[in-house]
Amino acid sequence: MRNTFGIAVCALLLSSAAFAERSRPAAPAHGFLQDHNLTIGVDTEASIPLGNYSDVNSVGAGAFVNAELALLDTVSATMRLGFEAHVDRAIGTGSSHVNALPILVGGKAWLGNERQGMFGLVEMGLFDLMSSISTGAVSASSNDLKFGMGAGIGYQQNRWNMRVALYTQDVGNFGSAMLITGGIGYSFGAL
Repeated sequence: MRNTFGIAVCALLLSSAAFAERSRPAAPAHGFLQDHNLTIGVDTEASIPLGNYSDVNSVGAGAFVNAELALLDTVSATMRLGFEAHVDRAIGTGSSHVNALPILVGGKAWLGNERQGMFGLVEMGLFDLMSSISTGAVSASSNDLKFGMGAGIGYQQNRWNMRVALYTQDVGNFGSAMLITGGIGYSFGAL
């Protein structure tokens, strides 16, 4: 009697486990991002200073290393580290520029359920701003660490993405450190 009861319980557990395995929806069979929880990639970025910031800084371009960790089906945590160099802005008889070393964390959310197509993004973090000004033979430079943030939209197509965002490199001087950025990214590795 005891063995019959044990066999019945085991059969019930095995059949419920098999039923639970079959009732789960199948994962999408296509797409690089659906198959991995952590992706590593690179981003390129071009930026245009806005408002008062354009008086002392010119257009810039940069490169970033990024990591993306899937939290939910349509939400990821992001981290980007890079360098952005800017062209000198002529001011009277002198020139100036502000290069940046951003260290950003944030989030990315897709509108679709396959981690493809349109997405929104929010990032915040530290900007190491390396300012330089020169007039004739005299030049000066400074290095300031500022807290900044940004938000934007983009489009994901398998390993490739493109994005446009609005950033402030200094939340304390919100309107005086605004940039509009755009770029293309590629995810080359995954875990």
